[in-house]
Amino acid sequence: MVTMTTTQTSNDNPYEFSSSAVMASAVLNVSVSDGSYILLTSSMISDLLGVDEALYNNQVSLNVTWIVFATSLVFIMQAGFTMIEVGSVRIKNTKSILIKNLLDCCFGSVVFFAYGWALAFGESNAFIGGNGFLLLSDMGNTTGEEARTYALWTFQYTFCATASTIVSGAVAERTQLFAYLVYTFFLTTFIYPPVAHWLWTEEGWASVHNKDNRLFGVGVLDFAGVSAVHMVGGSCALIGAYLVGPRIGRFDKNRKIAKQNTVFQVLGTLLLWFGWYGFNCGSTQSIIGTHAQSASKIGVATTASAAASGTTTILLNFFLDRRFDPTTVCNGILGGLVSVTGACAFVLPYESVIIGVIGAHVYYFGSKLLVSLKIDDVVDASPVHLFCGTWGLIAAPIFCNKDIFDATFPDVDSQDVGYGLLENGKIGGMHLAANLVFMIVVISWVSFIAFPLFLTLKKLRLLRINNIHEGHGVDKYLHGGEAYENQVARTNSTKSNPDRKP
Repeated sequence: MVTMTTTQTSNDNPYEFSSSAVMASAVLNVSVSDGSYILLTSSMISDLLGVDEALYNNQVSLNVTWIVFATSLVFIMQAGFTMIEVGSVRIKNTKSILIKNLLDCCFGSVVFFAYGWALAFGESNAFIGGNGFLLLSDMGNTTGEEARTYALWTFQYTFCATASTIVSGAVAERTQLFAYLVYTFFLTTFIYPPVAHWLWTEEGWASVHNKDNRLFGVGVLDFAGVSAVHMVGGSCALIGAYLVGPRIGRFDKNRKIAKQNTVFQVLGTLLLWFGWYGFNCGSTQSIIGTHAQSASKIGVATTASAAASGTTTILLNFFLDRRFDPTTVCNGILGGLVSVTGACAFVLPYESVIIGVIGAHVYYFGSKLLVSLKIDDVVDASPVHLFCGTWGLIAAPIFCNKDIFDATFPDVDSQDVGYGLLENGKIGGMHLAANLVFMIVVISWVSFIAFPLFLTLKKLRLLRINNIHEGHGVDKYLHGGEAYENQVARTNSTKSNPDRKP
């Protein structure tokens, strides 16, 4: 009897969600009855299965196109973050926010290209990657494998940039540009990449794809990176906001710091919601076979959780605060999106609604907690990404459905993996234990690097801008004047001629 199992060669990209996605793997191990193995290349596989080479190339191209398309959606999230942050700060600090978000895309890309990708997805050990710096290592044996690696690099760059951008909104209006560059470097090099390696590679100690040594025998359930992206970014945001301190006058009883533009906040939220379909659905890394079905279900789960969380937040806002605040509702929607990110590929639609409803409560009361502690998080990045991210990491092993898991991860062939707590108490409990351990490790890892980093910058007086710059706005001193120059000119003209209508 001859049996066949898909494997990867040493040159394959370890960031491989499914080796069964239409010839995505480079080789097959063919086990013969005498116990020996025959190694088949991609072209031999095509001949063996009767697959036309042109069809195989088309299938690879389709998967690569899917990844590139999803990458484009995720990159649009940078525009969403920018609009939310600009809408949340005062006019005098607009350019400061804009330049920092541009640097996320530029400086973060250079660092991830040089170091981050290799440390995250290079082959090495269970803790960290070790090859692929500057993308100079062998990309694969075929053109298709090389194209897939490049596509995955771009996709992962947008994930890393997202984690970095989360921090900028939390510490807005009082943080030095130099400090921002320093922690962006550390986040894209030493904080995010190891966590991504632990979670998504076949070597990672927490990865469900680690067939030889899964954590507690089952691994961590986190499909699209609620831990690697949102908990990492949210933890850095909380540490940064705490150490940099609140803005001048933020918690004065007789003073309220006005936000610049609610319209920008709403439009930014809708852009993030739009981009989140690329974030979650695109994480299938394939659109062939069962992955197409998984992507469609993920889209439903993403929508349902966001809508349920937004609706719940509206109700909480009305019954507890007696108002309908668009900013609060926007953050409630984002909290629902974060909450379902880890579980979106494993749950039924009604379960994603439950996740979103609970996520709304986590965000709402988490935001109230920060205010009571006098921690000034300008855009509520910590409640949205850290608090809701923590809930999302807990929700995945509670609601996971084995049949949906198998359709999403056909390469994970173990019968003892993929059950949720509600479906199988023993295996689901092990998954929950693995996720709780991973949650503690991720927060500890981020704190181990970010807290001393921010504290050192603070001691060296490199973290916070001076009071004069903060009072008059950073744009005036560092960025060539305020962002809305025509408006400033009209205002000055009106002041010099009071009889003139603005």
